[in-house]
Amino acid sequence: MSPPFQMDIDRIELSLRAVQANFDQINASLDDLRDPMRDEIVRNMIAGYRFVNELLRKNVSLLRRDGLHHLLELNHIVLCGTDEKERKASRKHIEATTDRFYEQEDFCITDIRRWAEDHKKDSPWKRAAGVYIMHISQPQLFFEGNHRTGALLMSSILVRNGKPPFVLGVDNAKAYFDPSSLAKKTTKDFLGKYYTLPKIKKKFAEFLERQANSTYLVESGKAERHKTTSR
Repeated sequence: MSPPFQMDIDRIELSLRAVQANFDQINASLDDLRDPMRDEIVRNMIAGYRFVNELLRKNVSLLRRDGLHHLLELNHIVLCGTDEKERKASRKHIEATTDRFYEQEDFCITDIRRWAEDHKKDSPWKRAAGVYIMHISQPQLFFEGNHRTGALLMSSILVRNGKPPFVLGVDNAKAYFDPSSLAKKTTKDFLGKYYTLPKIKKKFAEFLERQANSTYLVESGKAERHKTTSR
């Protein structure tokens, strides 16, 4: 049985567009400056949320063995979109990313799956935060697009467990970007694994729960009707 909820893509796009419109002001408030939020980034993120919705409808978990290639596809979507010509132009990057995803010695998807399995009794907030922080700390899972792919992975975990997805907004941008930047600078060595990263994960889980917005959720049946009507 598929999860009872999916995501309201139109509402998510409105939030991302608001961030884009206010990005200079947001960026000036951050501990570390971010790259501009270009139109292609927003388009690809929306495509990524749509892809997660489709996986939710099919009851596909991104952290089960049979769902791992979908997580890899999410990274391709946030970086290259869904256009066939862009995919062909990025073929070498996609091939290299695929090799890294499965075979990187220091850190690969197997490590995330093992952590998620060991923490399956944690709250959805803690599991989503833990997977995300592992994803973006060093060494990262992908060459590029780790934050965006990680945000979509978090949303999949949360919605599968009946919680609202994570959606970047004007009000939560700084509280999302600053700990993400700190995690990105942290390595998965002894000190990172057992001291720094657990502290970041704990605070990030609290942030996820605190900023959760149920208006981004729609019942699966209604989402399907809206999808049909919008065509």
